[in-house]
Amino acid sequence: MSTTLPPGIQDQRSTRLGWVLASLFLLLFVNIILLPRTPLDQRASLRIFHDSLGLLVAVLAALRLYWFARDPSPRPPAGLPPASFAFNRAILVFLCMTFVAEGVLGFFFAWGEGRDVILFGLKLPAFVAKSDLVRLPAGYFHSVFGFYYLMLFALWVAFGVYQNLRYKVGLRRLLPGAAV
Repeated sequence: MSTTLPPGIQDQRSTRLGWVLASLFLLLFVNIILLPRTPLDQRASLRIFHDSLGLLVAVLAALRLYWFARDPSPRPPAGLPPASFAFNRAILVFLCMTFVAEGVLGFFFAWGEGRDVILFGLKLPAFVAKSDLVRLPAGYFHSVFGFYYLMLFALWVAFGVYQNLRYKVGLRRLLPGAAV
């Protein structure tokens, strides 16, 4: 972000990353819906897709968190109180933190159950031995954070709609495009 940009506008780098992250997450969300509805013997390709997309989302979310911490905060659009703008951004930070935690927990869950993790056709070595002591808590928290990020996303959208109704700042702010 740059303080030299007009209020409510983010730089092109952040805009592109936002669209890539949103698109990959949407694909991953569709994969998450399809995975449990597919017979167990037909899940291999969906799991490879899930692991690969999960890694991409976690890495891009970590990059976004780094940019949140490194770059100066943008100025809120005209008419939006700074505290309201900051709360909306805080929800996004927690959403990105959840994506990163999900990625780490997902790998521990897969290795704990003794499953190969294949990323874009490359098999990763298991960094953790097959173990119920790893699989059970990692799998549990992987599921918990899955529901948590859906709740965070719903809160972010609801708050964005509220901001639009209350402060007339535009619903386009909810898209990853140029308007913050």
